[in-house]
Amino acid sequence: MNHEYLLSKIHCPSSLKRDLKQWLKAGVLDNGVFDDTETGTPQGGVISPILANIALLGMVRFIETMYPKKRNVVQATTIRYADDFVVISPSLEIIEQCKTAISKWLKPVGLEIKPEKTRICHTLKRIEYDGKTEEPGFDFLGFNIRQYPVGKYKSGKHGGRRK
Repeated sequence: MNHEYLLSKIHCPSSLKRDLKQWLKAGVLDNGVFDDTETGTPQGGVISPILANIALLGMVRFIETMYPKKRNVVQATTIRYADDFVVISPSLEIIEQCKTAISKWLKPVGLEIKPEKTRICHTLKRIEYDGKTEEPGFDFLGFNIRQYPVGKYKSGKHGGRRK
């Protein structure tokens, strides 16, 4: 994470900002070996999630602006928790455009989308994407998010009431 970008987003007294900058640049001591830190935030640090929230604050609004509701229907929804996020859309084309747009948006922040942590999938059925078969659903914040088919014997009704 780009420290200068992050500090530019924090509006506080200059003495507090100076302390925060020193904390970000303090370095890391690992097995007796000291490493400087020019970018990023301490992994597992108590303040790291709030710093991620500050750095990524405009990303959700950016996607909402790119894809506003059409005829009162949401085109794309971004759900974010600290530095983890998912983009949900009924359109594969919009998902691909969001991935590209978010990658560009993250550059000045000093972040990037990690291909090994990124998946494009459907929540109901298997899909072929990028030469691979993607299983339905995804894991997010310890939950598996997916839909299940409703058929002849699983009508979605419960005691005459609709679920």
